[in-house]
Amino acid sequence: MKKIISCLLLLAALAHDVSAQDEFDALRYSYTTYQGTARGIGIGSALGSIGADFSCLSINPAGIGIYKNSEFMLSPSFSVSTNKSTYLESKASANDAKFNLSNFGIIVVNKLNNPHKKILWKTFTFGFGMNRLATFKNEYAYTGKNYSNSLTERFADDFNKLGGINSATLAGVNFSAYGAYLTYLLDKGLGADSNKAVSYVPYKDGLNQTKKVTETGGMSEYAISIGGNYMEKLMLGATLGISSVKYDRILQIDEEDASGKLNNDFKYMHYTENLATSGNGVNLKLGAIFKPNPSFRFGLALHTPTHLELNDASNITIESHTDSLLLQNNPSANPVTTYTQDSALVFNYSLNTPSKALISAMVLFGKMGFVTVDAEYVNYQSMKYNFGVNYQKEAADRNNIIKDMYKEAVNIRAGAELKVKKVSMRAGVAYYGSPYSGNSHIPYGSKTCISAGLGYREQYWFIDATYIQSMQKGQDIPYTIARENANVQAATITNNRGTAVVTLGVKF
Repeated sequence: MKKIISCLLLLAALAHDVSAQDEFDALRYSYTTYQGTARGIGIGSALGSIGADFSCLSINPAGIGIYKNSEFMLSPSFSVSTNKSTYLESKASANDAKFNLSNFGIIVVNKLNNPHKKILWKTFTFGFGMNRLATFKNEYAYTGKNYSNSLTERFADDFNKLGGINSATLAGVNFSAYGAYLTYLLDKGLGADSNKAVSYVPYKDGLNQTKKVTETGGMSEYAISIGGNYMEKLMLGATLGISSVKYDRILQIDEEDASGKLNNDFKYMHYTENLATSGNGVNLKLGAIFKPNPSFRFGLALHTPTHLELNDASNITIESHTDSLLLQNNPSANPVTTYTQDSALVFNYSLNTPSKALISAMVLFGKMGFVTVDAEYVNYQSMKYNFGVNYQKEAADRNNIIKDMYKEAVNIRAGAELKVKKVSMRAGVAYYGSPYSGNSHIPYGSKTCISAGLGYREQYWFIDATYIQSMQKGQDIPYTIARENANVQAATITNNRGTAVVTLGVKF
């Protein structure tokens, strides 16, 4: 594993790559579950035919036409998340907690009453505010003993895609593979592999592997909505949604020699990757609610794809301890080598999330309450990247992976509210279907949310409180390797998130 690095290679410029914008990143901004007001969450966010709740502006904007009075509301929230993981028959857990702002907004109702003539349009209403669509705050970790592969094989693949290790590929390969080369974790092979990059991490002796991911940020939608009420029979509405995305991730993968050998040129490797993504997007939502009689309502809504313009900034650090490797030629050498990316890799790109179609039905029991159900259709195969004119092939390849890995899904949400004088009791359940196709070989992915809450209303103010428990089981693949029979095992992660939301509102 001897290596001679010339000054020319040390000064070589590294080309940008777009490997961070993958199919999992696309899903992060597309697989959203509605948040917002405590009342809306309390009935499972089944708001397609309810109306008169600010959350409906992001689900079915026709609900704005059911408002009778103007109001302002604010919804702080607090969530606690627990992740339990299993990897290579080892178990681990991690927890995190976060305060958020789930919602704020103002509704202004213009009543079109005219005592001198009959007006068919009863109200014209305007709304503006924010509904939270996703909370990325999360932390998970898993560990296990691996005798089959190493992360450094992924870095060797990155070199081999370009033709192995040579002056050209050292100047053009991504930062992670270049850093692995500089820290003596991979080099040219021997014999038949002399033209290829190979990993020199002795995984067959056993590696204690650990992966830890810490995520923060969220995705919110600023809604600008208008709607009207036609003869108390038909409500129409439209929302211009302006999305805001902030996502930060620290990914750490550690590999340590589990054999205790001092002559295999490897003791440990620590890999750290920092990613910061920010951006904005836009979409349009159109909706209608029909009231054939006072006891029934039916809703229909269509959401265009959200076009997101995103910016990624990333950097990596690799530290290796190669036992006696460097001491063979220099007994005073330091066996620890560190590579730190000297500048952040910045990349701008766009992503279109899936369009959505929603139908809803509701049964009202006078002033006693109601039950309601929403069904929402989403085609995750339609997610699409655009990396710009210089990366058209890379974008096409990534979009083909998306089409193969994902599928259509149906989300079902149901809720009920019981009113006793000024107090309302609510409960809801939501099931978000798995986005993964059979080709993905990921057996999990669906999410279930169960909620319950209370509300109290006076003439000019109201307060609502809700607790929602979400449960999702998924898989995380630590890395991918091109080698046949690499047998990279996935970790199974079970996430449970509990969130308390309180909405305070005033009417005017």
